[in-house]
Amino acid sequence: ASTGTITLAATGNGNSLAVAHSVTSKAGEIILRGGDNVTFTAAGDVTSTTGNVTVTGNYLTGDTAGAITLDAGTTINAGSGTITLTAPDDITLTGLSTTNATTSAVSVTSTAGKIVDAGDTTTDIVANNATARTTLSAATGIGTAGAIDTQVANLVATNSGTAGNIQINETDALVIRNAAQTNTGASAGNIDITAAGAVTVEAVGTGGAGVTIDGTTASTGTITLAATGNGNSL
Repeated sequence: ASTGTITLAATGNGNSLAVAHSVTSKAGEIILRGGDNVTFTAAGDVTSTTGNVTVTGNYLTGDTAGAITLDAGTTINAGSGTITLTAPDDITLTGLSTTNATTSAVSVTSTAGKIVDAGDTTTDIVANNATARTTLSAATGIGTAGAIDTQVANLVATNSGTAGNIQINETDALVIRNAAQTNTGASAGNIDITAAGAVTVEAVGTGGAGVTIDGTTASTGTITLAATGNGNSL
């Protein structure tokens, strides 16, 4: 069985990785790194059968420049592997999918920017194994311009800044392990999670941390949780 790893890296300040053609691995990991940005055209699909897929902007450069941008037609399919996207700037995504069954199934982290919906050609994130967890972390919002469309089993979504909404549109049932505006100051970000299925806010006994706006009493954000459609409950 094939086990080799594919690593593509453009290192150093000002250097970016542009993926304009398919990157495919039968079993090994796929690692994509840009000293600044990592960008994908519609033809830049990434496919793995069992290997993890890791995309990193601002790799080993030590500054704050680096974004990850997927075209509306791009897909990243990790098979049964995990998907990890990390960058300081905005992460614009769509077409992430995995059958991975772990708590690390999908992780998207923008340490100083926002997580943005790249378009509606495909569902933005699919990680629907019953034990799979999707973790989204940003500083200026998650799905601020348009909700992140998901088909995921278990969700953690946190925003650390004083502004920027968390907006999730789930296609079926969803367990919310944690959704939070975590800034301790006067924050203005909303939390809006809508599912076309049952919604469960996970209990403390199984690790749930609730849905919270953690700022001062001057914070103005609104929390909206909705389980839509006949037979679906919150």
